[in-house]
Amino acid sequence: QAAVCMIDECEEESANCTSCEKGACSGVGQTCEDPDHGAAVVGDWTCTCPLPSVGVATAQTAVCTIDECEEESANCTSCEKGACSSVNQTCDDPDHGAAVLRDWTCTCPP
Repeated sequence: QAAVCMIDECEEESANCTSCEKGACSGVGQTCEDPDHGAAVVGDWTCTCPLPSVGVATAQTAVCTIDECEEESANCTSCEKGACSSVNQTCDDPDHGAAVLRDWTCTCPP
């Protein structure tokens, strides 16, 4: 019986793999996942941004974003966490870049 060939495109040891991520994800603090380890399925690896940022990309580094006004950002240490909404104001985060934090503002109602 023939062997079933497998390849994990996220493994750093995959030196001969032309479709592997080769540290693209881990080099920028992202997580690599190869959903199908079949040798015939290549280029399907994904990079996922670390929390609290969000972003996923296939076969490349993800663009990570964070909206500091999102109430669901439970892991965000710089988020407004209801500071605006609790006093009936609107929160605005002008730059959702994961590297730009603490730029949110509260706006009074008209």
